[in-house]
Amino acid sequence: MSNIDYTGFTQRQRAAGSQYGSKTASNAYARFLSQQRGSRKKFGLQQQYEKQAPKVVGGYTQRGLAGPGVRSGIFQKGMNEFASQNLNDINDVNTEIASDAQGFDLSDKQNFADYQDQLAAIQAEKQQQIANTAATLQAFKPFLGG
Repeated sequence: MSNIDYTGFTQRQRAAGSQYGSKTASNAYARFLSQQRGSRKKFGLQQQYEKQAPKVVGGYTQRGLAGPGVRSGIFQKGMNEFASQNLNDINDVNTEIASDAQGFDLSDKQNFADYQDQLAAIQAEKQQQIANTAATLQAFKPFLGG
């Protein structure tokens, strides 16, 4: 008669859960690092903008296009372009952060789907083994006098 032992299935389910947990934790850490990089990039851009602003204004002042009592359209346009470039750079970083986050979300969903697939395959194999065991036992029924 066959030995009926289903602990192997439980062990495989635990292993699948452990693997899923490990992948999820790794993905969460990668997401955290990505967010940190994005924050540092934005901070660096802001620092760079603040450092360059006096130099940009100084350049217009030296040419007589800015300063007390001077209303230069060239200065206004230049400052608007300067601020617009800074905003575009920060928006690019925000887009990069959002894109990375979408990638991590997708990875989380794929990891969960893989985990569910593993569990379903293990469960199907277990059900098949139970059916095979039942069929084997059923085959012995005529010999048991029943």
